[in-house]
Amino acid sequence: MTIMEPLSEELKDNQYYVALLDELIKENDLPLKHRLQKADTYARFINDQAGLLMDETIVYIRDNEVSFPIASSVVTEQWKERMFS
Repeated sequence: MTIMEPLSEELKDNQYYVALLDELIKENDLPLKHRLQKADTYARFINDQAGLLMDETIVYIRDNEVSFPIASSVVTEQWKERMFS
């Protein structure tokens, strides 16, 4: 079993996923972004989803013993399918 390396500060506060999710939503469902911004809940939604993705990524790394980029890619694709399909 591989030992996980400590997360960088960027990953600890989910900023990696915050920026990624913002771009994915812009590309795939801009009306969703606008609705959430009107309701003033967009930042909270993005931060909640980023935390969820980070948790899922950590579990995926642990269960499958893969690198962060691989786990992140898989988890992000699963999120996109749930959100935009």
